[in-house]
Amino acid sequence: MLARNLLLIIVLSLMASCASSPYIQTDSDRNYDLSSYKSFKVESPNVETTPELISINPILIQRIGRAVEYSLEEKGLISSDKPDLVVRFYLGTKREVDRSSDFGGYGYYGRYYDSRDQRYIRSDKDEISLRFHDGKSDEVVWYAFTRYNRSKNQSDQEAINKLIKEAVSNFN
Repeated sequence: MLARNLLLIIVLSLMASCASSPYIQTDSDRNYDLSSYKSFKVESPNVETTPELISINPILIQRIGRAVEYSLEEKGLISSDKPDLVVRFYLGTKREVDRSSDFGGYGYYGRYYDSRDQRYIRSDKDEISLRFHDGKSDEVVWYAFTRYNRSKNQSDQEAINKLIKEAVSNFN
């Protein structure tokens, strides 16, 4: 019984360690002191003036805006109309076509038998880019980029909050 429980704990620990968190790429401009920023303003993308965002759910944009505000307030920054930091975020979808072969059956093609069956699978990779701009110069002082699974997380504010919080955790 003890060995079985021990084995169960080991297996669960291995499974938990394999749980993947999203890869988040960040960068900052060393000419700016990120700790000097005390206030911020979030500027969401405008779906009406940007035709390429037509397929983006406007409620998802609102959720991301809320998540950015929440994460920055949690870090001690204050929302302001005259901010030190202007935060802009961008959403995109990268579409890829993956090709796979199936060697399961045989068919007669001319003088030889061939078992190749080509399949094409479209996969969408959704992306978020966060850009923190200096309030005076409008230069980008900090940047984060990540991919996320829209089909599972777009209607879940908590999942968006978690993703953005993890991205913003590397700021100052």
